Amino acid sequence: MRTSEVFVLGMITGAVVALLRGREIEGYVGKQTRGVRARAVAGMRAVDEKAGQVLDRGGHSLRRAEGFLQDTKEHVSETLRAGQEAIRPAPTTREV
Repeated sequence: MRTSEVFVLGMITGAVVALLRGREIEGYVGKQTRGVRARAVAGMRAVDEKAGQVLDRGGHSLRRAEGFLQDTKEHVSETLRAGQEAIRPAPTTREV
């Protein structure tokens, strides 16, 4: 037999098996994967809890950083205004 004929024969055989024994196969796979799915759920729950803890700590750090940046912004603005005043030329008086 040629490769293409073997492939088609395999497809037909697989389709017949799936039609006749599909529910049995589905039940078997469901039973066999129950433990894996339970562990996956537990792992996802652990990731959710850890992510919540990390984000809570990150939020606190961000609030502290925001306060620091606001203070720095005010300090820079005051310094720039003082520099502008220091280098601004004095008004000249013109005689007409």
